Amino acid sequence: MYSEILQGYRSLLHSPQWIILIAAAVMFYIKNVQEASLRKLVLGESENHPLVLTFYQVFYGLVGGFAISLLAGMFQIAFFTYLEVAIIFMLSIFSVTRFSGYVNVGFHALSVFLLMYLLQGRLISSHDLIQIFLFLGISMLVQGLIFLVSYEGGTLPVLFSRKEELRGGFRMEKSFMLPSVTAFVTAGGSILGSSLLFLPVLQFFSIKETVMTFGKKEGRFVLSALKILFGTMILLLSYLISFHMEWTYLLLALVPTLLYLEPLVFRYMEKKRAPKFVSSEEEIIVLEVRENSGAYLAGLRSGDRIYQVDGKLNPTYKNLLAFMGTLSYERTISLEVRSADRVHKSIRFTILPGTSTGILVVPPSVEFFQMKKDGKL
Repeated sequence: MYSEILQGYRSLLHSPQWIILIAAAVMFYIKNVQEASLRKLVLGESENHPLVLTFYQVFYGLVGGFAISLLAGMFQIAFFTYLEVAIIFMLSIFSVTRFSGYVNVGFHALSVFLLMYLLQGRLISSHDLIQIFLFLGISMLVQGLIFLVSYEGGTLPVLFSRKEELRGGFRMEKSFMLPSVTAFVTAGGSILGSSLLFLPVLQFFSIKETVMTFGKKEGRFVLSALKILFGTMILLLSYLISFHMEWTYLLLALVPTLLYLEPLVFRYMEKKRAPKFVSSEEEIIVLEVRENSGAYLAGLRSGDRIYQVDGKLNPTYKNLLAFMGTLSYERTISLEVRSADRVHKSIRFTILPGTSTGILVVPPSVEFFQMKKDGKL
C-alpha cells in the first residue's frame, strides 16, 4: 500500500498539478516580502530572507501532504467520486486570501452536497461523506503539527490601544498548501472489477490570529494544540458514526460547527486572560527583539521588563527612544531587566554606527498618551 501511495504522490509532482504548487509558492513569496518589509521597518532588519521563508512553507507543505497521504492509507480512506471531493478541498484556496475568515471545509462539504441534490437530484454517498470528514480530521492533526514546528516567520509585533491602555501583542499569519493523494475506487468493467487509484487532493490552510495574552511560542503552541484537539474530535466523531451509517448526515451539521468553534475558543481564552505585554511606570516591557541583534545575543528576550538603563532606575519611554533608533556613533548600553520568570539579568551590548538596536518595547500608557497629546510622537 505504501509503495502505491508513494508512487501516487510522485505522480502528483509530475502532473500539471505542479503549476498550482508554483502559483502557491509565488503567492507565499509575495506575502513574505511584505512581512520582511514590515519587520525591517519595525526592528531595523528582517531575520529571514523571503525566499528562505517561502522554501520552508513549500517544504512543510510537501512533508505534511505526504504525511496526510500515509495516514489516509493507514485509515483505509477511499472515495467513490473524485470531482466532488476535489472541489470541496480546492475551495479552501480562500484560506490564503482576504476571505480566509470565511473558510470552513465543513460548510464546503454541505454546499457541494446541496448543489449536487439541486442540480443533479442525487446526493454524495454516506460512505464518501464519512471519508471526507475522516480525511479532514487527519488533515487538521497534520496542520496543527506543521504550525507547531514551523517557527520561521509569520509573526509580527503589534501595538493596540484599549481603554486608554497601550498593549503589545503579535499578529500570527501563516499559510501552507498541503498536496496529498488519496485512494479513489473506479469501476473497471465486468472482467476487471474495480481498481484503486491514488489521485491528488490539494488543500490550502491558513492561521490568522492576534495574540495578546501569550508570548510568541506560547501562542503558537496553544493555536497548534487547538487545531490538533478539534482535528482529533472530528476524526473520532467520524469514526464512531461510521458504525452507524444512519447518522452520517449529522456530520454535515456537527463538523462545520466544530470548525467554527475552533477560533472562537482561542478568542475566548484571550478575552479571559490578562494582557501579557503592558508596561508600568517603573518597568518597560520588551515586546520583540531581533534574533541577530546584539541585544538578543546578550540575552534580552521578549517579555523581559527593563527597570534600569545605564545605571538609572525607572527609565522613561522618552529616554529609551534615544536608543531605539539608528545611531551615527558606536555606543555600549547596559540594561537591568527582569524576565517573565522573575529572574534578574544584566544585559550589556554595543550598538554599531548605522545600525538599530532591534528592540521594540511597549511604551507606558500614561507617558505615551501624554507625549501624543503634546505632539511629541
